[in-house]
Amino acid sequence: MMFRMNGWRSRSSRSGHSVSLIGEGSVLEGTFRSEADVRIEGEFQGVLQAAGEVAVGAKGIVRSTDLRARDVVIAGRMDGRVEAEGTVRITPTGRLVGTVRAATLIIEPGAVFQGQSEMGQTPQEDASLVIAVL
Repeated sequence: MMFRMNGWRSRSSRSGHSVSLIGEGSVLEGTFRSEADVRIEGEFQGVLQAAGEVAVGAKGIVRSTDLRARDVVIAGRMDGRVEAEGTVRITPTGRLVGTVRAATLIIEPGAVFQGQSEMGQTPQEDASLVIAVL
């Protein structure tokens, strides 16, 4: 299964698990934990922890005091704190207001990032740190 997000593609799950979807028109508040990848096309407010990738679609809105995942792709709006073991990517339609902690931060042309970033390695990572503004 493939997803498209304004030219960006992701396999349904690199780990072989299913994808948890918060669909357009849905509103979810609270604490959400998932062993799968998570795709948000609706609204989420609260704490989100995913073992896989979190993708915020172009119409998605996330307000999180603590979002933790392997990788995060933001094509919609994200307010709050984001922590990724790997990469945080803000696409041209994406807007992130808050703080980011990740090994790699990619801000594509047209994307908005207002806040602070901290680049750091998790204990399992040996790769060099990268920040990219495309």
